[in-house]
Amino acid sequence: MVQSLDVAGTTRAYRLAVPASYRANRPTPLILLFHGSGSNAVQQSAYSELPKEAGSAGYLVATPDALGGNWDLAAPGTQTGDQRLVAALEADLGARYCVDRSRIYAAGISLGSEFSTIVACDPADHIAAVSLVAAEYLLRPCPGPVPVLAFHGTADPIVPYATGATGRSVPGVPVVGAVQNLQAWARLDGCRPAPEVDAPASGIIRRIWAGCQAGSSVVLYTVDGGGHTWPGSPVVLSTAVFGPTTEAISATHLMLGFFGTHPPRGR
Repeated sequence: MVQSLDVAGTTRAYRLAVPASYRANRPTPLILLFHGSGSNAVQQSAYSELPKEAGSAGYLVATPDALGGNWDLAAPGTQTGDQRLVAALEADLGARYCVDRSRIYAAGISLGSEFSTIVACDPADHIAAVSLVAAEYLLRPCPGPVPVLAFHGTADPIVPYATGATGRSVPGVPVVGAVQNLQAWARLDGCRPAPEVDAPASGIIRRIWAGCQAGSSVVLYTVDGGGHTWPGSPVVLSTAVFGPTTEAISATHLMLGFFGTHPPRGR
C-alpha cells in the first residue's frame, strides 16, 4: 500500500508491506528498503521482491521514495531531509503498528545501499543489521558494531569491485574495492582481520569475518562476473548498462536469513 507523511513541511511517499501474520499485540520486525539512483519504491519492490518475501517471513517492509530519485549522502547523524524522513517513518510506523523497535533493519542497492550505511550508523537510530548491494563504503562517524551482509559483482561497471578501478558512478576516480570496504566494517566490529573464505555456489565466493564484538558479523558475497545488480532478482536489467545478472544466489533470501540471526545490538 502507498502511504505518505509530512517531513518538515514536505510530503514524502513510501510503500508499506504488512505481513498476513501481523497481529496488533505481537512485536513485528521492520525492514527499511532503499532504491538506487534514478529508481523508485515501485521498481525496487519488484526488483528485489523483498517486500513480498519478507512479508511471508513476518516482517513489515517500508520502501520510501527519494526526492528526485536520489538520496542525500551526508555524515550519519546529519539532519538532512532524508535522515529526517527515516526518523519520521520509524516514529509513524511505531505509532500505528506494533513494531519491534529492537529489530529494525536497513537494506538497499547502489546509492540506496550507501544511504543504508548512513541509516545504520546514525547514533539516533537502532538498526540491528544492514544489507548492502553493489556499494558498501563505510561512512563515518559510525558507532559500531554493525552486522553487515554485502553483495558485489566483479564485473560491476558502475561501482567497480576492485580497488583502484574506475566506474560510471564517479568517472575517473579510483575506488576502494569491495573486499577492502568490508575489511573496514570488520575493523569497526572488532572482528578477526582475516576472513574465512568458501564457495557456497558456482561463481560465488563468500568471505566471513568472524569473532566480532557483541555477536556481530561481517559477510561479503562476491559474484564472479556479476554486474551492478541484485543477485537472484527476477527482473532482467540492461546488460549494456548494468552488466551481467546472476541467479546463483538470492540476495533477498540471504538477507532474511542474516536478519533473522542478528537480534538487537546494544548502543
